[in-house]
Amino acid sequence: MAAQNDLDRADALRGRGFFTRSEPLYLRAWRWDDPELRIEAALGLASALRSLARTVEARVWAKRGLALARSLALAELAEGLALELVMIDRADGLYAKSIRELAPFLKRFKSRGDSSGEAFILWALAGARRFSGDLAGSERDFWASLRAARRAGDAAGQAYALFGLGGVTRVRGDLAASERHYREAGRRLARTDDVFGQAYALCGLANSLRQQGRYGEARGLYERSHRLYSKIGDRVDLAYVDWGLGKVFLQTGRLKEAERRLRLALASFRGGREWRGVALSELALAGLLHATGRTREAEVRHARGVAVARKAGMRTHLESFT
Repeated sequence: MAAQNDLDRADALRGRGFFTRSEPLYLRAWRWDDPELRIEAALGLASALRSLARTVEARVWAKRGLALARSLALAELAEGLALELVMIDRADGLYAKSIRELAPFLKRFKSRGDSSGEAFILWALAGARRFSGDLAGSERDFWASLRAARRAGDAAGQAYALFGLGGVTRVRGDLAASERHYREAGRRLARTDDVFGQAYALCGLANSLRQQGRYGEARGLYERSHRLYSKIGDRVDLAYVDWGLGKVFLQTGRLKEAERRLRLALASFRGGREWRGVALSELALAGLLHATGRTREAEVRHARGVAVARKAGMRTHLESFT
């Protein structure tokens, strides 16, 4: 049927990272008469919008789908939408709240023997712990997520757990381990059609190499990642690549190019309400401006970056290996 075809095509596009292209198909599926397909469309659309940092709209669709699922007593779909609302909280930086809300889901999936679901929840928990400053707890949960994904035979789950390990070990200063994790994740995704994952692997590896002072290699990986993120129209993650390139140019003394990239990243982060990116860009710009003699503006930007991080409950301003 046409509605199922729209939904299947939307899910396939979202799975590859083409979140923007999936949106009109989900909207079209929502307008069909089949209530169960409408609920699935609301769930997919909420997830796609969350991935695009459009969390206000994502929350509206998740609540709309959840209300319909509950009215029809469709427990499995209701659970999926309730979990999506927690993921939206996490995306909005409500880390302590999302950690509390994820705990019962972890218990539920474990009791069912659902290792793939367990891997996903542990991955989400680990990310929330990382951004709230619990780096040891984050690394522990990413390892647990990787083990659960292996039990489930979940290749994508394993790759994303490795992404998480690559990120948290980098922030903790273990750059060799970070590089290994990102390279392994990239190998696992290289022959898939997950364009988002491939771009993420390249950007993450570039971050690790940049921190090791391997600026030429890092720049090449950022540029490859930039092409992939541009292909799928992922504005916020594209901004992380611009920020990374800005840091490479800053650390190699190419200050004009660095400032252009960092300002471009900052504008995209602000537009997408990506507060970690805003903080990182403000802090990097502060160092650059001070180096070029604009110390007063540098101090304002540094204070602003720290304030953004603190307000969002993050510890980004304390990270030496970022």
